[in-house]
Amino acid sequence: MSKSATDMHKTIDKAAEAAQPVVDRLASSAHAGVDKVSGALSGVTGRVDEKTRQLTDAYKNFAETGRDYVRTSPATSVLVALGIGYTLSKLLGRRN
Repeated sequence: MSKSATDMHKTIDKAAEAAQPVVDRLASSAHAGVDKVSGALSGVTGRVDEKTRQLTDAYKNFAETGRDYVRTSPATSVLVALGIGYTLSKLLGRRN
């Protein structure tokens, strides 16, 4: 190898050695950022799971209450359903 090639290799090695601490700091910062985002996402996932469970419970409660009402007042339930159906048909069935 020629002297200029050897000098170039030494320069490259020095540059790589000088850059290593910067690369290590960047990698450390990137890992910390990933850990922070991961922690935030796991917290969000937990809250979404809890809200899903709450909504499911509320739906079951609402459905059961509705069934009980229909069992105890079938005639009223049918009349309310007919009235709502008629109103919706008038609102949605309008033609200009």
